[in-house]
Amino acid sequence: MRAPERRAQLLQVARTAFGQNGFHGVSMETVAREAGVTKPILYDHFASKEELYRALIEQDAAALEARVRAALTARTGNRERIRASFQAYYDFVDEHAEGFRLVMREQASPVALSPVREVREHIIQAVAELIGRQTRGKVGGADAEMVAVGVIALVEAGAQRDPGGPRSERERQVDILVRLAWRGITGVTED
Repeated sequence: MRAPERRAQLLQVARTAFGQNGFHGVSMETVAREAGVTKPILYDHFASKEELYRALIEQDAAALEARVRAALTARTGNRERIRASFQAYYDFVDEHAEGFRLVMREQASPVALSPVREVREHIIQAVAELIGRQTRGKVGGADAEMVAVGVIALVEAGAQRDPGGPRSERERQVDILVRLAWRGITGVTED
């Protein structure tokens, strides 16, 4: 197997192991054994368990950000962008359960905190910009960021409930959260 393919294989095996057992519940020996390689081969690709784990967090956080960012920058109306971004988040959770657990469950780990925080800040900024556009600048800066934090919290909490559930139910959940978030975004300028 060529080096990029081996690295991808090792990351996938490690993703499953870390996703199921967390950072402290997995050893490099376990990852090597599950991948069918020796520890020296694993260490050729990743100098430490922390490096391997961080590579996973960075990869999964980047994949989540790419999906959400694509939805938020689509050539549609703002409400459709919000809906598409919520659906993108739900889809990531449902399709990448191990990756999602890594991004969310272990976010307090010093190894994982930085990439997760960075992605969350990027998404907050993108949603805050959408809020500024939607409110025609009436809500901007720190206020738009706070509304964005609330919107993101809605989808994060909702997506964690019954991950991998029936697609029709997950879409219904997204629709409910979009209605709630949209009313909040458009109503935030009212007293």
